[in-house]
Amino acid sequence: MISRKLRILHTNDLHSQLENWAAVTSLLKKKKVAAEVNGEDILLFDIGDHSDRVHSITEGLQGRGNVQLLNKMGYDAVTIGNNEGITFSKEALDELYEDANFPVILSNLFETNGKLPHWCNEYKILTTSSGIRIGVTGVTIPYKQFYKTLGWDIQDPFKILEPILKVLRPKVDILICLSHLGLYDDEKMAEFFPELDIILGSHTHHVLHEGEKVNGTWINQAGRSGKYIGEIIVEINKTKTDNNLIVESVRSIEVDLLQTDKDTEKDLSRLYIEANSQLEKNLLFLKNDLDIDWYKPTPLSNMLAEGLREWCDADVSMVNSGVLLDSLKCGEITYKDIHRICPHPINPALVIIRGEKLLEIIRQAKKKEMIDFALKGFGFRGKILGEMIFDGLSIHSTSSFIKDEDVIIGGEPLQRSENYRLATLDMFTLGNIYPAISSIKEKKYFMPEFLRDILAWKLKHTHS
Repeated sequence: MISRKLRILHTNDLHSQLENWAAVTSLLKKKKVAAEVNGEDILLFDIGDHSDRVHSITEGLQGRGNVQLLNKMGYDAVTIGNNEGITFSKEALDELYEDANFPVILSNLFETNGKLPHWCNEYKILTTSSGIRIGVTGVTIPYKQFYKTLGWDIQDPFKILEPILKVLRPKVDILICLSHLGLYDDEKMAEFFPELDIILGSHTHHVLHEGEKVNGTWINQAGRSGKYIGEIIVEINKTKTDNNLIVESVRSIEVDLLQTDKDTEKDLSRLYIEANSQLEKNLLFLKNDLDIDWYKPTPLSNMLAEGLREWCDADVSMVNSGVLLDSLKCGEITYKDIHRICPHPINPALVIIRGEKLLEIIRQAKKKEMIDFALKGFGFRGKILGEMIFDGLSIHSTSSFIKDEDVIIGGEPLQRSENYRLATLDMFTLGNIYPAISSIKEKKYFMPEFLRDILAWKLKHTHS
């Protein structure tokens, strides 16, 4: 019998919190050295959402700086998350991995002609120096309408995986899926596909301190923002007739953010300079300050709401003031300034909504608990939702209860049975923040432009 050991390291959902990256790489390098000392084979994977356009390096270099960092750390393979998949234009995603030194493994994303993108592989068989054969496939969460709007065809990962796993299983010693679906779908995957040995997960930002075993398959996920890395140690015992896989340990390891890798810090400094050279281009000149207040309308938040309505050709628009993180001071304004005050990867959206539902939204938005709501996720990178700013309607009410006749749209009181074109943010079409919006089936997304692109467009037209 021949016994061999493999150490699998993995990261997920960094979301471009690059201030933690030098600490992550410090720990990864120590783990790689430990594996070499112990005579173990080692593989390193990233499970998506490494690139998040909230960060100036990712924005300025369109994710290519993130790829350079992955190259430098020696990743063996990655898959993509929704931040790579639907926050970059199709052209930008097609170019993102041009200089990658690792394969991108993704089986459920296609061109509209049915072919895989040129930059990805539906699976790979990796062979370690000691001869362990690892089959690796990958899937990402299928946000169908977003991908379709960008020009992609995203497919159901469960339907795609079945034939791939049948091909891979007889050829490999270990079968792994890089999954950017979230823990609950990973548990479902383990039930559906017991031939999988390991699922390396992401998207829902769970920290599985000792992994989770479902139907004989090990699942691991290591939180968010580079605060943890994942580690799995397995032993393969080979005989002439069989292979016996023993999973010795599965865990998420906390990263010591004070222990940083100096080479990585130098790389980050260089990338900051390169990104800033792209972002520090003048857009316009402001003669006066434009201040922001999360608890009341301001000229800047009103301008954003007006621009959103115009861009989407809507009757009414609504945007929460909390998406504007800071004021703009008078003087030259660059794209970096716009990115700084509105960093969210949020797209404009348009829905057709009945007046009775619009009134429900207006009443809900005016509640203090909604204004103070500290939203996490859905692309929002701010502190609180803040005051809801409307354009195309006015509210005339002397009491806290808003009646139909208090809401004026196009010079007329709101009509409950009337349909209105409402421009808003994609985050309100998802989840249960505003059920009256998210329950609408037909939604139009404006992509690849973000909310900050609308703000820049409106500012240039207003102050040119």
